[in-house]
Amino acid sequence: MIAVCLHAQSESTHPDEAVSNLFLEAFAFASDQPGKGRVDIYVQIPYPEIKFVKEDEQYTGRFEISVAMLPQEKQQLWQKSQLVEVNLKDFSQTVSNRFFSLKQFSADIPPGKYELQVQVIDQESKKGATIKRSIVVKDFGNDTLALSDVMMVRRMTIDGAHKNIVPNITGMVSKEQTGLYLFFEIYNHAQLDSVKLICKFINSKREVVTQRTKRELLDGVRTQTIWQIDTLSIAPEQYLLVVEAAGTSTTDSSKSFHASVHRICTVRMKNMPLFVTDIDKATEELQYIAKGNEINRIREAANPEEKQKRFLEFWMKRNPNPKDPNNDLMEEYYARVDYANKNYGGYMDGWKTDRGMVLIQFGPPQNIERHPFDSDNKPFEIWYYYSQNREFIFVDETGFGDYRLQYPTTDLWGRIR
Repeated sequence: MIAVCLHAQSESTHPDEAVSNLFLEAFAFASDQPGKGRVDIYVQIPYPEIKFVKEDEQYTGRFEISVAMLPQEKQQLWQKSQLVEVNLKDFSQTVSNRFFSLKQFSADIPPGKYELQVQVIDQESKKGATIKRSIVVKDFGNDTLALSDVMMVRRMTIDGAHKNIVPNITGMVSKEQTGLYLFFEIYNHAQLDSVKLICKFINSKREVVTQRTKRELLDGVRTQTIWQIDTLSIAPEQYLLVVEAAGTSTTDSSKSFHASVHRICTVRMKNMPLFVTDIDKATEELQYIAKGNEINRIREAANPEEKQKRFLEFWMKRNPNPKDPNNDLMEEYYARVDYANKNYGGYMDGWKTDRGMVLIQFGPPQNIERHPFDSDNKPFEIWYYYSQNREFIFVDETGFGDYRLQYPTTDLWGRIR
């Protein structure tokens, strides 16, 4: 069996703040320890979330990352912390979301349901963020045929008999990629010689838009598989990626075995920000930055290709570094939109809410003062932007989490209500 090493390359605000562009992913595998599963945890911290200081001829950032695993009864089962130092010579990398630190942790724990908690604290600013994720660790030893979680591969290098893998933990790939690599393990307690593998991409309408198959020879109880999916010529959208394995007993043809696993995969358009998969929706979300007839000009394009061309022209005019085709301002704008949609949405999209409006315009606040249970007042929040000498007060008038901007009272940005 080829040994595969999964390794990483070497929420930056107050824990209560509106954060950040952090990514967290966890993958469950069978453990070498009896009665346990192994969880590989990856945390991606973009450099703008770290406060860098100039030291001699380089820029240095330091942060502490802590990872904990809590069972359903919320008593901490496993915890690990690490201090990380990042040294850069190019200042432009410190402010670009295209550069990041990717850290890995591994835990061997009993099968069950857990809450994964990750905290990142910047050592210079003392600000931090906490991310939580529910995960399930399977008992792979009890299945006659089973699959680990599926990992999308960002980069792979070969060193002799070893394949070194850097995972793609965002789950996002470009439509123009020539191929997609998947890594997973097959656990074969049924003593099969081989299995048929099926990979399906299922869209939001629950339609299988494409699928691939292959025959995989099995190497004992555990087989590590790296599968190249030859093309991603499918529409930009979020898909359910399903991997299935099926096999028949070599000694009894009446006995068949099946296993499946799934994850989310997003196919994005060429030259588009990480979080944009629907150009019509992305155009609507330009409300806070577009001027005059700019949105209508994009909407009125004769075909999708022309619409994308006009969209990119809109952002090229605002590219802080026109010589760089990767527009960091565009990436940051839609990262904020994505955060607002995930955290402030309800009966309307999060980017249309008052908190979403302020977050997109000004970025994460430097501090948030929350008052959810004051007896004499309705729930309210105060967002502080000390460096800009601004503060914003939001009140939840209905008690259903719909925080409306109360101060300042002037409508500065043409809200969408």
